Formats: sequence, structure tokens, C-alpha cells
Amino acid sequence: MRSSSNSLCQFVQQNLTHLRSALEAVDCQGLARQNGFLRRLPRKIPIPKFLLALAGLAAETVLSLERIAAVVALAAQTTYSKQALHKRLSPHLEQFLAQVAATLFGQLIAPLKDRGWFASFGRVLLQDSTVEDLPETLASAFPGPANGRKHRYASLKIQFICDLLHSQVLHLSLSGFTRNDQSASPDVVQLLRPGDLVIRDLGYFVLRVLEQISLAQAFFLSRYRHGVGLYDVQTGRALDLAAKLRAGQRWDGEVLLGQEKLRVRLVAQPVPEALANERRRKARNNRDRRLNPSAEHLFLLGWNIFVTNVPPSVWPAKALQPVYRVRWRIEIIFKAWKSHLGLRQLNCRTADLLRLSVMTKLLFCIAIYRLCDAMELLGDQQRHWSLLRLARILGQCSCWFAATILGVSLPQWVEWHLHHHAFYERRKDRKNFYEILATTGLCLG
Repeated sequence: MRSSSNSLCQFVQQNLTHLRSALEAVDCQGLARQNGFLRRLPRKIPIPKFLLALAGLAAETVLSLERIAAVVALAAQTTYSKQALHKRLSPHLEQFLAQVAATLFGQLIAPLKDRGWFASFGRVLLQDSTVEDLPETLASAFPGPANGRKHRYASLKIQFICDLLHSQVLHLSLSGFTRNDQSASPDVVQLLRPGDLVIRDLGYFVLRVLEQISLAQAFFLSRYRHGVGLYDVQTGRALDLAAKLRAGQRWDGEVLLGQEKLRVRLVAQPVPEALANERRRKARNNRDRRLNPSAEHLFLLGWNIFVTNVPPSVWPAKALQPVYRVRWRIEIIFKAWKSHLGLRQLNCRTADLLRLSVMTKLLFCIAIYRLCDAMELLGDQQRHWSLLRLARILGQCSCWFAATILGVSLPQWVEWHLHHHAFYERRKDRKNFYEILATTGLCLG
């Protein structure tokens, strides 16, 4: 057991060391110029050292300007002030770090013997978003929902696209709550390659985007959005889906979808009665009265209804439900990030500090997500790695992560911390505890 544990620790160490090497190989200056973060050669702090410091800080709990500036100075072996760092903060930094993440976390080559239902696809793209509430002072930069009194809250929305087969990060972006998932639906189009498969939830259901996916010679799988028109392929007339389902327990056929008359394959499969009743109960109790469900809608809640352009020769009807369930992986990724990897602990003093805080932490979050898949590839068929449990463990190892990324030993990292951050500040307006103690005549030093 001990040797097994040691080998696992060594594997984690090797992956972190590889991450440092990959950071050094990234064309930081090229990416920084591409998105406007770098307009001239830095006079003091080289971009690679700046990036290395941010990666080293990625596992930290709360990031402050002073803390970031100190680690940047350590990485560059020079002095660096928080005022100088503040001048470099801009929305361009968010774009730069998003491009770094996409470049740094490339394909994790998986020796898959059998891809099962995914055998016909080069990549499987999952897209989803997560939302975090922010202080209302950030409402202008990150607008959230408004209440009935037109009061505007602040919310952060993170859009994330990854390739499930290769644990590859393809897209990261930050916005307010007001850029909803339908608005972000086209983000996936520019990433597509022929033969890709896109799996997303109903929030991204936009017929124009589904059509663009097909035109790119890629494929999609989505739940059907109730209310979108269905038309017969032969006649073009409206299709009564409920009538077809009453005639049989399941249905698999081609239809024309929406006003665009997009030709898709629709598959309807019955769900257990208990699940159907639970869906109907939630639909009836929805507080949004605009969603008052019709009798037809309540009836259709008894089926899982999918739309796809994957032909039956590739996927029989029974494949769609288990394939769609893998979309839940992205929800687990978000839960691991928020519950165990500190994504909720953000510096919200300014919008630019928030962007820096989020994007820096995401480097750590993505590293752990990929590490989980890499460890699963070790091939133990008896046990499988839990991303949530791995995140909980490694989320408490920020010193180890930082020391490895920065290329120092763990004792050196702790020693540096003690020397630079364990002392009171020298202040004229306030006495610290030991100075107050000295006024009593007692001196410990």
C-alpha cells in the first residue's frame, strides 16, 4: 500500500512538473500581443515570469495585489510593487489568460481501446456555464438579474467548453448574468472541426446554431425544446408528436424543426412513471406563470425527447440516453471548482481584480480536472477516480502546487513565506500587540 501511495504521489508530482515545463513552452509574448495585453516589451517583468507567478498562485485562497506582486517578484528574481501590478490590470488580461489556458491544456492523449458510442467522432465538445453572485458594486461590469423594482444585482457567469475525449480546454470567457446561454450558444461554432460532436443542455438550444453545426460537418445532441414547431418531412405540415407517441411507446424518425425547417432526427423514449409525475409536479408549481404548462406539454413530460443529426446507423435509439448523460460531467467539474478548489473565494474589490482572480484560479481548477482523467488512465479497473474527492484533497495542497510550479522546494517556499509575509507591517499610526506589550514594561524579545 505504501509503495502504491508513493507512486501516486510521484505521478502527481510528475504532472505538476510537466505543467511547469508546458508553461515555459507557451508563446506568452505572442499570445499577449495577439489580444492586446502586451503592447511593448516589458521593462522589468518578462511575460513568461509573470505568467509563471500567476500559475504558482492559482491554488491560493484569496489573491491580493500585494500577494500577487510579491510572487511575481520571486519568479522574476527582482522587486515588484502592487502599484506596478495594478497598472497592468485590464480586460485584456482576462483574454490573455483564457488563451493561455486553451494553449496550455491541450489534448490529453488517451489510449482508448474502445470509444463505444463515440467511435465515430474526433472530439466530444461539452459546453455549459456556471454563475456566482458578486457584490452589487460590480453590477456595472457584471450585471446580474433585476428584481421587480428594477434593482440590479451583480453576477459572474463563466462559459466553459471542453473536449471530453481528450480533457482539452477549448474556450473560457467571463460575463455578467445578462449574457445568457442562448447568446453564448454560437461560441462553439468557431471551434468546430468536421466530425466533432456537441452535447449541450436546453439553455443553448438555438436552431440557427444547430444548423451551423451541421454545415460545419459536425454533429449535435440536444434535448427537444417544447414549443418549437415540428413538421412532417414529406408534406411540410405540422406534426402532432403527442398523437404519434400515443400510438406507440417510443418514436424515432426525421422531422423538420422550427421555422427554419431544419431537418433533424427526433427520438422519444418513455421515462418511468414516477419520474414523469415528478416533472409534471415541478412544471405545475413553477412560479413563473408565463410557463403555465398545457395538457400536451404535461403529457410530453413523460418522455425523454432528443434531437440530433447523428444517423441511426451510428447511434441506435437506445444510445441517446446514456450518451446524453455524460453531459453531467461538466456539472461535476463546476462543483469541484466551487466546493473544493476555491473558485468562490474571489477578490471583488474591482472588476479587473475579479477577472484576474477568476482566471488565475481557473488554471488550478483545470489542472486538477485534467489530472483526474490522467490518473484514471493509469488503468486500475477495480477503482475509479472521483474528481470531487481528488479536488478536496489537492485543494488543501496549495503550497505543494505553488512550490512545484515555481521550481523551488517546499521548505524553500515556506521559508520565503515566513520571511516576507509573517511580520507585522511597520506603521506609525498603529501599534501591534508586541509594541503595546512593551509599553507595560514586559518585553519578550
